[in-house]
Amino acid sequence: MYGEKAQHLYNLLKRSGIIGAQGTIKLELLGVEVKISQKSSVGNLLQEWLSQWMILNGINAREDANSQVFPDFYLGDSDDHDLLELKTFDYIESPNFDVAAFDAYVDSIRTKAFRLDADYLIFGYTLANGIITINEIWLKKIWEITCGSTEFAIRTNVKRGMIYNIRPYNFKSVSRGFQPFNTKEKFLQAVKNTIEKYRNDAKQADEWLREVHANYTEFINR
Repeated sequence: MYGEKAQHLYNLLKRSGIIGAQGTIKLELLGVEVKISQKSSVGNLLQEWLSQWMILNGINAREDANSQVFPDFYLGDSDDHDLLELKTFDYIESPNFDVAAFDAYVDSIRTKAFRLDADYLIFGYTLANGIITINEIWLKKIWEITCGSTEFAIRTNVKRGMIYNIRPYNFKSVSRGFQPFNTKEKFLQAVKNTIEKYRNDAKQADEWLREVHANYTEFINR
């Protein structure tokens, strides 16, 4: 189910003792040292750390020149295989990161359906007095960290009737209620149903799903 390279990375991290590992986040400037307790920078810092850790452990990985685009890492030489996204969240809370911007993701997989197979490496951490602890890590597919909701067929954050981001299922505690989709096809159907309701256009939603299927079929038959 998971890309071999992502699974190797995940296994190596666990064997290296990542769970329970601690580190210090601090800034030293003009002789003043400050321990960082704000969580807003943790995701970027862990991405930089992971990049260096992979180099030191002989893992072939590269980042896009634009750090804001998908994916965070390519675990190989190809631009359409072995894609890896890094997500982080405060382990004291439920997973609350943005899985993806809804409109951007929907538009991208219409012509780059291979992105459906990307792996998501997720770090649950705690941060106190500048000390970060990695409490748990997961390796998931997008359909395993997303679920439905009462408003739309896929859980999103909605403001004033506008969908912004796809939001995660609480995979940490296996919450009750809406459950993850578990299969790629169920995830795609939920996205299609969300497009139909959100844009009030069944024809557009059906066409979107046909294009995604056609593009993915072309990809796997190369």
